[in-house]
Amino acid sequence: MPFSTISNILNKNLQKKSGLAKQIQATLVCEEFDKIIKEKWGDKIINKIKAMYFKDNILTIASLSSVASQEIKLHEKKILETINLKFENIVEKIRYLI
Repeated sequence: MPFSTISNILNKNLQKKSGLAKQIQATLVCEEFDKIIKEKWGDKIINKIKAMYFKDNILTIASLSSVASQEIKLHEKKILETINLKFENIVEKIRYLI
């Protein structure tokens, strides 16, 4: 018997009922962004920039540092590619709150 991922089970069971699957997916996209940032820049930047929410295919991030935002902008294309590989091309762009 093959194993199913939690996201597959949730998508099948909850998407029709309440739209909860979209909320879960949004949370997973935000967590993936934070994970990518931490892996690439470490703890020094993770305290200055954070994914806030994902809505209408736009990932909104908040930044306490314009330098950190600029660094993310320089690598935005690669970050979006990495997220979209995992979540099947759902993130179109990143919006910055500075």
